[in-house]
Amino acid sequence: TGVLYIGDETTAFPADPTATPSSSDWDDIGYSENGWTLDYDKTFEDVMVAEEIDPIFTIKTAQEVRISGELAQVSLANLNEAMGGASGNITTSDPSAGFSTLTPPSTDSFIEKSLLLRVDAPDSSLGGTLKKRDIQVPRAVNVGAFSMTHAKAPQKVLVAVEYKVLKPGSGAQFTELFKIIDEV
Repeated sequence: TGVLYIGDETTAFPADPTATPSSSDWDDIGYSENGWTLDYDKTFEDVMVAEEIDPIFTIKTAQEVRISGELAQVSLANLNEAMGGASGNITTSDPSAGFSTLTPPSTDSFIEKSLLLRVDAPDSSLGGTLKKRDIQVPRAVNVGAFSMTHAKAPQKVLVAVEYKVLKPGSGAQFTELFKIIDEV
C-alpha cells in the first residue's frame, strides 16, 4: 500500500528509491487503513465558435493534485499532522507526571510540507517482480477536514489526512508539481 513520509519543504529527496529515507529528515506517518491515494484532476474548457457545432480547440484551465488516506496510528504527532500543525504544538510540561499536550494550530496557520510516497510498482517485464516507486511532492499543505470516532473494539480509531499539492516555490528541488521515479 505504500509508506508516506513527511518532510520540511526544503528537505532533499532520497536519490535511491530502494534506500530507507533518513529519519532525521523524513517522518514516517505510520500505518494507514486502506493505503494512500494520488488524485490528479484536470479541468478542460472547449473553445466554441458560432460557425461550428464541435469545439475548435480545448484548453486546460485548472488542475488539482491531492494525496489522501486514513491514519491508523493516532498518536499526538499524527493528530498534529492531521490538523496541519507545526512541530512545537506538542509539549511535555511535566515529564515526571507522564503527560504530553497537543495544542491545535491557530485558525489561520498551516505548515507546508514535502511528501514522499513510497509504493511498490510492477515491473514492466513479463512475470516481473515488484520494484520501488517514489512519488515526490516538493510542496503540499494539509487541507482535509478530519473526524475521529472512538468506538468499541474491534473498531480502530482512524484519522483522515488530505494533502493538496501546490506549485513549488523558488527554493524547491524541482519545478514540477510532483515526480514519479521507478527503480530500474
